[in-house]
This record gives sequence, C-alpha cells and structure tokens, in this order.
Amino acid sequence: PLDRLVGKSFAHYELGPVISRGRTGVIFKSTNRENDATVAVKVLLPRVSSSEEQRERFVRAMRTMLPLKHPNIIKLHHAGKEKQFCWIAMDYVPGESMREVIARLGIRNMLDWRKVWEVAIDIGRALKYAGDRKIVHRNLSPANIICRKDDSVNLLGDLMLAKATEGNQSFDVTSPGQLVGQLSYMSPERTMSNSDIDARSDIYELGATLYALLTGRPPFEAGSQVEQIQKIRHEKPANPKEFQLAINDQFADLVMQMLANRPQDRFDSASNMLLDLERVGRFAGLNRA
Repeated sequence: PLDRLVGKSFAHYELGPVISRGRTGVIFKSTNRENDATVAVKVLLPRVSSSEEQRERFVRAMRTMLPLKHPNIIKLHHAGKEKQFCWIAMDYVPGESMREVIARLGIRNMLDWRKVWEVAIDIGRALKYAGDRKIVHRNLSPANIICRKDDSVNLLGDLMLAKATEGNQSFDVTSPGQLVGQLSYMSPERTMSNSDIDARSDIYELGATLYALLTGRPPFEAGSQVEQIQKIRHEKPANPKEFQLAINDQFADLVMQMLANRPQDRFDSASNMLLDLERVGRFAGLNRA
C-alpha cells in the first residue's frame, strides 16, 4: 500500500493525505516546501515502474509533458524517480471528477445537455492542443476529467501517462476483473491486441464520457466483460435522446458520431470535432469563453 508514503518527501514535495486511487497509482495532496504551495503528487504503483527501462520511459514521456501549458490541461510541475517509485507533481485542482459526477447522478439522473456541451468544448480544446503536438492521451476516461470547483472549468489529466507506462501493463482484456469501471469507456480498438491507437480513440472515449453524463450510464453495459467487449466492438448504442428528450438534436448526433465503432467513421481529429461542437453551440445560443 502506498499510504505509508504519507509524510515522506519526493524532492521538495511533502506528501499529505491520499486524494484518489487508480489503476496506475495514488494521488496525494502535498506541499511544495519551496513556496508552501499546495500541489498534487501522483506516485505510480511499483509494478508500473518495475524496471529501469520502464522508469526511463516514464521520464522521457514526462519531459514531453512538462513544457506544455493549456487552460484545460492539468499543469505538471516536476517528475522524477525515488528508489522504486516514479512520481509526478502537478497542480492541485479542487473539484469533482466526471467519475464522481456520474456516480452521484446514478442511472435515474443526468446533466443538462448544455453542461455536458461545456465539458465537450473544454476537453475538446485540450485534445486539439495535444493533437497539434502529436500527443494522444490513449486512456481518456471520466476519472481523468476534473471540473474545477471555483469556476467550473473542466481539465484533462494523465496526458501521456499511458504512453509513459506502456509495455508494462500488458493484459488480456477478456480476463475477468482486469478492467472494472474502465472498460465501459474504452474505444473498440483499445480492446484489441496490438491495435494502433490514435486521436480517434481519444474522441471515442470522450464521447463515451459525454454519453454517460447525458444518460446516467455508459454506452454499453453487459453481464460479463466478454459480452461488453463484443458490444463495444460491434454494436451501436441507443441515441442519448431516448433517455433525455431535451438534448439538442445536433449535439446528440455529434456524440453518436464520436461513438462510431470504426475509427474512420468518427471525426478524424479533435480540431474537426471542436469545429462541429462550436457550431452546435452557436446555433443553440451557447458561448464558452
């Protein structure tokens, strides 16, 4: 358990209480002792960085991320290795993740489509910025989108983390218990071994997150992981308007295009997706500064 790291220091960051836990690591609310600023420090599980080659891959990926600055991407400050641990210091963002929002809503409730459109615009802008720099998220899910409490701006986290840890988390996606909670938002191509992943996978996974916010449930649910994977690969989800009639028709169609089984049937880039999202907003009288 990484909880024993509370009170320890990595570089000049002192780890405080645990904020959240995920498949790859644990996030601690921490203090930058150089300026007393509150930050978040993510420490990867030792199995994720169990060899020197894997740790070096992590460092290379984080070097790519450190210079990047965008208002819808959680800013990284520092990354490093401490014995068997790889860690990342980033902005501390008080707020609620989309995973928490969806859990709070449950299947009987859903967000007004205009609020979901704001999530789409904010994260679409983050993906466009990343795409312009040939960066693919590769693991976008409700857990790594946070709505900041003070201004309701949505921010994308864990960018490049999948790339930083690839090759050491290989798994058979049909194995029981491996992908609980994450599979529901995974693009069809990510459920296939040795599949090429590009920006269209991020677009699908953003679409799956938007769908859950609109309907209170992910695009596909099934009794087993094998059944769910087959649905993700081959079936078309119900239109979100079946669950919430008030959804704008153009926005519902756009989300459905993001969720196309075949990558070539989705938007070919975040830039083109964003253009259509902005067009929907204009026709509906919406503005996202």
